[in-house]
Amino acid sequence: MSWNQSDLDKMKSKFPEAIRLSWEDAEDLIWQMSESIVHAKYDPDVIIGISRGGLVPGRILADYLQKKYLCTIQMGHWDESKGFTDNSHLVYPLPDINLKNKKVLVVDDVCDVGDTMIGVEKYLTPRVGNLKVAILARKADSKYTPSYCPMVLEEWRWIFFPWSTHEDLLAFVEKVLRVTGGATIEEIIRILEYSMDVEFAIPEIERALLDMKNSGEIVVDKRKKWRLV
Repeated sequence: MSWNQSDLDKMKSKFPEAIRLSWEDAEDLIWQMSESIVHAKYDPDVIIGISRGGLVPGRILADYLQKKYLCTIQMGHWDESKGFTDNSHLVYPLPDINLKNKKVLVVDDVCDVGDTMIGVEKYLTPRVGNLKVAILARKADSKYTPSYCPMVLEEWRWIFFPWSTHEDLLAFVEKVLRVTGGATIEEIIRILEYSMDVEFAIPEIERALLDMKNSGEIVVDKRKKWRLV
């Protein structure tokens, strides 16, 4: 298929508009967050990175704040018995540590609707001495407002963070192949870049396709079009 402007316009409605953060962008946001925390004179004893999006920013923030103690809990929408669930729930709890008299800073990368952080706060509040929450980016219409947040998006956008771009591309490439019936690497890039208003490099798409091929999700035909199995 030769993708003309009309075809691309039809595809655009199927994908969210997005912004893409480089490693430098992300580190700048984490630095701004650390400055806000220092300015507020909040000195946490322990940092908890929410797995998985909060693990990398939590680690970097720990360095900026010169803190040594970092642990994690995991919230998710996947249940072994029920499959995907609408409401986020605790997957892995805190390790066996006593934080009753500790100041705890929770870190995550993004707050969309806010249900995940509401659940995190509900779980941690009775288990720690003092709780604050730091999130890199928040959607303006989120139900949850963190203690520290350097980026607030007034208009909803999908955010590509450098530590989760591959995971996101697996989902969006799969969607391109599903709605088109099959596409080349060049077509995949053209569709995603036009629809989401961000840029992707060929190696990024190649890695996503190889990952999907290795898991048996897709095959490639003689015209170099990738298709779902």
